[in-house]
Amino acid sequence: MLGVVITAYALLAPQPTSDSQMDHMGMGPHSTYASQNVLLAAIGVVAVVAGLMVFFLREEYEPLPPALVLPQSPEVLPAPPPSMQHEKEDIAAKQYLTLRLLTGDERTMFKAVMDSGGEALQKDLILKTRMSNAKVSRLLDRLQVKGVVSKERFGSTNKIRIKVDL
Repeated sequence: MLGVVITAYALLAPQPTSDSQMDHMGMGPHSTYASQNVLLAAIGVVAVVAGLMVFFLREEYEPLPPALVLPQSPEVLPAPPPSMQHEKEDIAAKQYLTLRLLTGDERTMFKAVMDSGGEALQKDLILKTRMSNAKVSRLLDRLQVKGVVSKERFGSTNKIRIKVDL
């Protein structure tokens, strides 16, 4: 609503020009828009468009489930529960702990291997992650040093396996 009001004010309040300018050109009295009016009209239009987007797309928004949201700072991380009753909860907690210890690209690579069932070919990971061959090789080397994955030669590529007991 505010955007409509701002736009209406900007367009309905033109600045009259001086009569001497108009008489000099042989024209009658006219009005023009000042640069402030044009700026107000632009701001009003942006506000109207943003309001319409929020109104029409409000039902499309779905927040991530709390289990998928990682905390932003390591100091505020919740402690894992003392006893876990179900095996799925245990697996999720170990996966969460593993992901917390990895950098962003290492997480992406680890998730790509996990999505492939815990085992993948290096050439498939290159296609899946859309990273260069050298970057994938370096990331897998770092994950191997951290003890998260194992690499074994498989023809002209490597077979990557998750080493963590998940």
